Amino acid sequence: MQTSHDPYSNNRKSSWKGSTSSPICDRLSAIAYSMDALIPGFYLWFGSLKIRIGGSEAEETYPGTIHSFAGMALVLPGYRIYSTYQGSYDP
Repeated sequence: MQTSHDPYSNNRKSSWKGSTSSPICDRLSAIAYSMDALIPGFYLWFGSLKIRIGGSEAEETYPGTIHSFAGMALVLPGYRIYSTYQGSYDP
């Protein structure tokens, strides 16, 4: 499962309603941010289990999230991403 992603696309919704406050949502937001920005790492989420090896914390104003219960992604240097997630990062 390979997807291509344009890290410079600017097609996000601009109506973000605030930051998430729970640690689980923060971890999922960090995974979404890392995948969206194509920061190399390994990412796994399954319900409340979130594993991020590599990547980065999300910026405070980052509105993105992941809309699936479970998934896995591997982002390699050189903007290569292999992910089970095919959805949007929009809130």
